[in-house]
Amino acid sequence: MSARWLVPLLVASLLAGSCTGEDGLTVETAEVSSGEVVQTVASVATLEPAARVAVTAPIGGEIARLLVEDGQQVAAGDPIAELTSESVELQIAQAESAVRSADALAGAAGSAGFDLSPLLGAVRSQLEATLPPVLDALTEQARAIEDDDLRAAAIDRVVEARASYAEARDGLVASEREAAGQAQQASAAQRAAAAAQRDQAELALEAARGRGDELIISAPASGVIELGRADGGGSTAGLGGLTDQLGGSGAGGIGDIEGLLGGGTAAASTSAGPVAAGVTVGPGRTVATIYDLSAFTARVEVDEIDVVEVEPGQDVTVLVDAFPEAELRGVVAHVAIAPVVAPTGGASFPVTVRLTRVPPDVRLRVGLTASAEIELRRVESDATVPTAALLRRGGQEVVFVVEGGVAREVAVTVVAIGDQDAAVEGQLAPGDRVVTTGVDAVEDGQRLEG
Repeated sequence: MSARWLVPLLVASLLAGSCTGEDGLTVETAEVSSGEVVQTVASVATLEPAARVAVTAPIGGEIARLLVEDGQQVAAGDPIAELTSESVELQIAQAESAVRSADALAGAAGSAGFDLSPLLGAVRSQLEATLPPVLDALTEQARAIEDDDLRAAAIDRVVEARASYAEARDGLVASEREAAGQAQQASAAQRAAAAAQRDQAELALEAARGRGDELIISAPASGVIELGRADGGGSTAGLGGLTDQLGGSGAGGIGDIEGLLGGGTAAASTSAGPVAAGVTVGPGRTVATIYDLSAFTARVEVDEIDVVEVEPGQDVTVLVDAFPEAELRGVVAHVAIAPVVAPTGGASFPVTVRLTRVPPDVRLRVGLTASAEIELRRVESDATVPTAALLRRGGQEVVFVVEGGVAREVAVTVVAIGDQDAAVEGQLAPGDRVVTTGVDAVEDGQRLEG
């Protein structure tokens, strides 16, 4: 604790004197006084913004345009960047082609009564042979994505794909049986199957166009933006080989497997440089960070021994190294439940301090180093003694009062202990003189000559 931190104590002057005992012991004494004592706990601190939000790429792609600059103020929903993705464009093209094919099949089914069961059986066989292993592979790839939100979204898409596959297979089976067993109703069954296939194709096209909307990255919150500087995010690298093995993504293949999870070439290659136009990013890559600088907090690391007395609502004084003459004020907002364990084994608890008063000429920045002193208690006492007068003996705190040249041991209870003085309770009164040096060598009843 440092006097720099304390509210000036209302302590009377320590009228120092000296006494010499029979054994030649020299001690100094001071008067018991009345005044205010502030007990605090001090520790290092780091300044944090009111909030920080990472802006990540929802899908993989290349940054076509950056729409913001470093340090720019943005509002929630403002566009930050535009992406281009060959994967997404290919998905849309394939979905549009599937719709056209479904339209052609529907027309053929409606204009002829021939039996389509062999064709439907062939389609079903191809589906059963190719899609289940592909869906299994997609499930494993989705589970491997590191980002929780992207992983959950990818798994949901796979689940939807499985449901669509099961529905299409069941519809083909039903249509095939009906076409084989009831030739007279073949045309109606074919039209129903074709309509179902077209509905599926329309849903796929809608989903693909929806992914195109994800090519615009928007600000999730308001604040000051800082563009990303480091590599990050996951990818679905390696799915390209799986696509080739299963027939590619062309007209005769099974579709854009990588695109289902937002991967492809764009996701497999991320840049380690600053985010800029032309840089390729993977899904989950941090493109920028938005800082809410409207207010600041101080993160204080409090030792496990002291944290038991720290509670929300306590006043705090904060000094920032970069502004040594400025005194900031705050209040304890939160005390962490779990500690942070240092490599050396010591534990400390992060305490969040909300700054309530910052001098107008102080411009705070994120990460500035500071020191904080948390006010545990403030006591107005009729018995204030120098901390040097306190001695722990026999399991309790004592002081030695000098009366008529004789040292008398007095047990006291410490109510608050400050940087230089302590507020105590016991058989003491203002004006009493207590020993302040050589306390551990004094005995009860020892004569001291003034």
